[in-house]
Amino acid sequence: MSKRRDFLRVASGVGVSACAAAMLPRFALAQSGRSTNVHYIDPTAAGPGDGTLANPFRSWTSVTWLPGHTYLQKRGTTYSGVFRVSASGTASQRITIGAYYRSNGGDDASQPKPVILLPGAPTLPASGASVAVYKQERDFVTYRNLDIRNPSFPEDSDVAIIWLGNDCIFESNNVTSNCGGVYVFEKNRVTISNCVFDVISNGPTHGNQGILVAANGNIDDIRLLTNTLRHRGGGTAASHGIRCETYVNTAFLTRLVIRGNRVSPPAGVDYSPNRGAIGIFLVRGEAATLDKNTVTGMLSGIFINSGDRSYVGNNNCSKNMNFGIHITGRAKSYIIERNTCNFNGGALSSTYYGRGIELSSAAGQDAVSGHTIRYNTCRFNLNYGGPRDNGSEGVGIGVDDGACKCSVYGNIVSNNEGNGIQVYGGGDKAKWPDTGGHTIDSNKMDSNCSFSVMSRRTGGKTPSPFQAHISLTYVYGSPTVVSNNTFSGSTSMKVYTDGTDENITVK
Repeated sequence: MSKRRDFLRVASGVGVSACAAAMLPRFALAQSGRSTNVHYIDPTAAGPGDGTLANPFRSWTSVTWLPGHTYLQKRGTTYSGVFRVSASGTASQRITIGAYYRSNGGDDASQPKPVILLPGAPTLPASGASVAVYKQERDFVTYRNLDIRNPSFPEDSDVAIIWLGNDCIFESNNVTSNCGGVYVFEKNRVTISNCVFDVISNGPTHGNQGILVAANGNIDDIRLLTNTLRHRGGGTAASHGIRCETYVNTAFLTRLVIRGNRVSPPAGVDYSPNRGAIGIFLVRGEAATLDKNTVTGMLSGIFINSGDRSYVGNNNCSKNMNFGIHITGRAKSYIIERNTCNFNGGALSSTYYGRGIELSSAAGQDAVSGHTIRYNTCRFNLNYGGPRDNGSEGVGIGVDDGACKCSVYGNIVSNNEGNGIQVYGGGDKAKWPDTGGHTIDSNKMDSNCSFSVMSRRTGGKTPSPFQAHISLTYVYGSPTVVSNNTFSGSTSMKVYTDGTDENITVK
């Protein structure tokens, strides 16, 4: 009982030793969110302040950046001016930049994010027009729950709100920029998640990306998760929503995950005014994961050039101008499954093909090979003529230009204006001596070639000779087997071959 009385006396402040008494104020400060490592910014404060909760800084220019420290701006306030992070954190002492709301320093996510409105000009590093610029990136920094805006950058290429350093986390932020959004160049172990980007409304002469991940060598462990990108259609044709690539053909992006993102024009705009902008653009991913993304209204939903063993699954790439998903370059052994690719293509341009899923191997023999295409839904893809205007576009699944040794099974392919599944070897045996080795099995085909005519762009009405659920042209070399598919609807032919089919077996 005496020990219990002593404990109660200490807890109530009675009979506390000098040492314990000295410790209590520090404990109280930590409990109230007023640690000396936490600094508060409230642009509505009366005076310049000292960064404490009771007397916050009024401006971000008053901040001294230190590893292990946290910097919080009050929700519902707007800071206008220079905002530059001038120091990096460390692996054990990250810098955290975020929001607070309550009188005790706590946060309330239901309140508006604090706005940081950056100056539009000039774009020199010292101006603070961006949070961090190229070659002045900061490592081990977490940016969270901020609304960062610069809608008036002087137009130039690769002008972004922020360039992230190694080991950075950028999450739950809003980004508004007339040029680019967030860039990661030659950095590793970076996560960008749960952010909303409203970007690329500048003129057509400068290239900018919503999110850019790039390097002149290898890049490792980049995660782009559940972001929303509203591409306003500015920039050159190469100004994409999410762009990830290496600029060296011997380098790769490893441990890249692009998951749960949504890329589209802003609400009320069906197709991006930038007719060349791609939703998700990837070059040389090694075992990359692209899943559960939604892309609409862009030139193509997902475009992948080269790389091996990547996973492309559970994406919805519908209502794009050209392809839903396009794989090309030197790409091998992908799993392409459970994607929905509907209503791609249309009358916006005579150069658009209009296909749900497209594989093409312009790079040469075996460049695009060994892919598994299964359990996808490709319906109502549109043919407004295509480059040849011979009724061969508007395809559900295309395996073209020498792509070989692919397995296409278990897909639902219906109501496409062109062929349901089209295999086109390219016709150049010197470039593609083997365009076969495919297995096309157990696909459900219904009502394809719903509008397949010659010279459609000029009003032609003559039915295309390729009106078949499955079309195989210039397919030779390794044996190809077409089996166990089901056919329904009024399509003229089940399977079309062009006479180069000595190694094709149809069951």
